[in-house]
Amino acid sequence: MSTHSPWIEKIQSLPVLPQIAMRVTERMQSPTATLGEISDLIKSDVGLSAKVLRLANSSYYSIPGGVSDVSKALQYLGFTTIAQIVLTSSVFGSFKTQGIREFSLAPFWLHSFAVGQLAEMTARTLQMESPSDAFIGGLIHDVGKLILLEIAPEHLSRIVRLAREKKLSFLAAEKELGDSTHVELGLELARHWKLPPGIQNAIAHHHSVKNDRACTLIQWANLRVNFRNLGNSGNFDPTIEAAMNETQTRLGLSTGALEALEIHFQKEFEKAGAILSGH
Repeated sequence: MSTHSPWIEKIQSLPVLPQIAMRVTERMQSPTATLGEISDLIKSDVGLSAKVLRLANSSYYSIPGGVSDVSKALQYLGFTTIAQIVLTSSVFGSFKTQGIREFSLAPFWLHSFAVGQLAEMTARTLQMESPSDAFIGGLIHDVGKLILLEIAPEHLSRIVRLAREKKLSFLAAEKELGDSTHVELGLELARHWKLPPGIQNAIAHHHSVKNDRACTLIQWANLRVNFRNLGNSGNFDPTIEAAMNETQTRLGLSTGALEALEIHFQKEFEKAGAILSGH
């Protein structure tokens, strides 16, 4: 691995994901989990409770009379949305940086959330295992860029400027400049966070061909979100359509299934603004 040792040391000093987030995520994947149990876990974290209530009371849901209790909010939101809130809040909350001129956080978070949401919905459409893992993999596939923003913002600026000037992907610009890539850094953080091997693989291979359907899913979702210009992650390559179509074929996602998925995704993606508010 080409990562400079000071960068590795800084990654090791980053906080681990909050235990409450890991616990909530773990229990929500269990068939024995109850609404009361999840509610009690979320209530133990004031910040998470506030985010859940804010979403439940957002214009997206327009619940008559509003909601002031986490347990009641869960009934409206459902486990999938709660998992998205918990993970998104925990991952992005682990970084304190405010962004830079060349790399604004708001469109980056939107991109990341869209990839996670599309990956999870596609996993369900294709009846793949662990759709929730697909969301996590999609959400944090570009987490290495947040590391660069945190520990090497000037280098990140050079990458984005080069990508914009030469119409390159973020990764191609990284390789042209040398040093470690966001893929390598993201994988190192995933190991630091002790994330499951499948999610580590999704980060490691979201730009490479690997004979693994779960990795192909994250790669396709990332390409699709970039193609549709949902948010921005520093990618300026105008030729991604061919790669997107190729990964779609490898996934076995038919045109008809994609059309139905797009309709559902567009509806669900409306929640993004409410979930991401406050980050």
